[in-house]
This record gives sequence, C-alpha cells and structure tokens, in this order.
Amino acid sequence: MTVEVKISSIVGLHEDHLRLNDPSCTLMSNGTHVIGSMSLNSCGTQLEEDAENLIFKNEITTVEDPTAVITRRHEVEIGFSCVYPKTGRVSLEFRAHKVPYVFTERGFGKFTYQFEFYHSSQFSQMVDPSTYPVEVPLKEMIYMEIESSSSIPNTVLFVESCRATPIDDPSYHLYYRIIENGCTIDDTVVVYAANGPEYKIGMEAFKFIGNYEEVFISCSVILCKAGDPSTRCAQGCSNSTAAPAVHHHRRRSVALQTASHYISQGPLRLKRSSESADTARSDLSSTSLNMNLVFIAGTLLALVAMVCGVVIFKSK
Repeated sequence: MTVEVKISSIVGLHEDHLRLNDPSCTLMSNGTHVIGSMSLNSCGTQLEEDAENLIFKNEITTVEDPTAVITRRHEVEIGFSCVYPKTGRVSLEFRAHKVPYVFTERGFGKFTYQFEFYHSSQFSQMVDPSTYPVEVPLKEMIYMEIESSSSIPNTVLFVESCRATPIDDPSYHLYYRIIENGCTIDDTVVVYAANGPEYKIGMEAFKFIGNYEEVFISCSVILCKAGDPSTRCAQGCSNSTAAPAVHHHRRRSVALQTASHYISQGPLRLKRSSESADTARSDLSSTSLNMNLVFIAGTLLALVAMVCGVVIFKSK
C-alpha cells in the first residue's frame, strides 16, 4: 500500500523526522509530498479484522531526534489503512463449444452423443469450435447433426424433441419448439437423415423477439437397439395424445432403449447479411421511385385539368 502526505500540511516538521511504525522503513519526498510505500506484511503494518473486513494499519509519526529512544513532546500521528472485504463475488463467462456427451446405461454400456453445426447440406465441413458463437444471417439455412456411438452394434438414434432458447437452459420459460414427439414443428425444417446412428436436419435461422442476441438448441434424444418395433425409435413421429404401446414398459425392462437425455449446442448469434441490407435499400429506393412517379403523374393530371378548364371557359 502507498500513502502520500502533503508537506504543506505538516508545516514546522522536518521530513527527516517522520517515520513509520518500523523505523527501519524510510519515507521519500518529491518536493510536495512525503510518500511511503510498503507491502501488507512489512514496515510494522498491523492486521486487524471485523466481521466483514481485513484491515491493514500503519502510522506515520514524528520524532525530534531520529536517534533518540524517548521523547517528552506529543508526536504527530497520521494513521492510514487498507481495507479488504472478507467475501466478494467474481464471475467468468465464456462460450465454449460443447464436447460430446457421454452416458452409461445397463444393456448399452458407454455411449456418446455429439451435436455439431455444419456449413452446408453436404455435412462435410463442421463449423470450427474455435469460432463459437456461430454467426449466421437471418433466414439463412443452418445445418445440425446429432451423431451417436455405442459400444454395442446395431443401434438407432431417435430425436424425441428439440427446442430453441435464448439462454443455455432447455427449461427456460421462453422457448421455441422445433421438434415435438418426433415430429417436426417448424415449417422450414428439412430432415436429411433420420434412420441409424445419425440425425441431420437443416432449418432457417431466426431470432427471439426482444433484447436477445443468441439462440441455443437443445434436444432430447434416445438410443435404441435396431430392429425391434416396440421401441420409441421405431414408432417415429406420434401425437402427444397417442396411447403408448402396451408392452412398452416390459420391453424397456430388457434394455431395448435408453432413457431420454438432453443435449445442447450453441450459441447461434444472428446477424443481418449484407444481401438483406442491400435488398432493404433496394426496396426503399423502389418505394421512393414509385412515390415520385405517383407525384409526377398527379401533377400532370392537375395541369391537364387546368388547361381543359381554360379551353372550356374561352369557348363559352
């Protein structure tokens, strides 16, 4: 900690007669101030504490003779301290690309789900994880793939539901349904692959109305053993009111499918494309041009009406 005392405030006292609690620590002068600088555990600094703070205290005092042991004059005492709260709040925010989700269940051993965004419907180039958040223009297609892998062969991935939220929390009160009960809800969704260990879809980018800049996608997924018609994966799209298969719970007991697991990826950050901006400017120019044409046409009609009125008046 550092303390500075104006020399003008200690008139009549010589700078050399000032010292800290520990006389071996020296004070400096720059001509206008006497300056002391020390660590928190040196120069005779004392630590005190109360219920909320740690308090480091020291003092500048005066002495007639720096070599003297006693004095019979009142000393000038200039106390100073640094106060540190015992508790504080810190936060760190970062947007990391989510690594594959790993689960373990009876009958399936260890299995993983990997959720990724891609640049095109070919699904050949994954969006680089270091570029997150992923920026996409509104209405541009975004491509997503969920891929499963299991220690047992012949498994099928089923995406039960997907929803978008403005924060990384699938239970957030504000959400937009994309897939529900295995059925696509959003009209722009295109399914490219849905049978096997991969699920690939594309949809138009959107944003939430209000003060929200990002979109997170969360999906509930199930892994099933292939070839059994009683699994949820085999049933596919179904209404929420549809009755479940009678033997569904019995089949679950022999581990034909896993429990539902939520996985998510994001964020997507929506930006306005230059093309959209150019289109908007073009539309605005067209509107202005149309309004100008209407104004000119109206002026010409008014002039024609005036000329006709003059001709009729002269003929009369």
